[in-house]
Amino acid sequence: MVKLLSYLSEDDILEFPHFNEKKVNKALIEHCLQGFDREFQQKAFSMLKLKTNGKNLNLTRGFALTHIRLDAVDDIKIAVGIIDNKTKRLVGNTLKALFCIVIPEDKCQVYLSLMAHLSRLLSEEEATEVFKPGNKKGIIEFIRQFEDN
Repeated sequence: MVKLLSYLSEDDILEFPHFNEKKVNKALIEHCLQGFDREFQQKAFSMLKLKTNGKNLNLTRGFALTHIRLDAVDDIKIAVGIIDNKTKRLVGNTLKALFCIVIPEDKCQVYLSLMAHLSRLLSEEEATEVFKPGNKKGIIEFIRQFEDN
């Protein structure tokens, strides 16, 4: 089974006091593509905006996902934006967390397994309480406990 913590650490959880879709997506993509030059990061962000090899998904209950497929990365990269803004709505829910996943073209099967795992994790009742600003350690521990069961 694919483990989310194989791709995610406390350092990959970023906090945003206000939700601005463009700024948050750009920051998350830049985080996932650390080590790549700014031009490449901007190209990836543009691909997401144009929905070329990428898109946004509402995962419900205040969670959303941005993902993009890029051949240039060797492995799956994940960053999570925790939103501390009670006014931005996402299909009836306050947006709590935006997951950004960058996927190499040859890892699509792993990505699908990871998505199924992430969906089960976020459907846990406690998930909406755990994913909040100032709780990076709690988020990682919640994921660890989920993956250990």
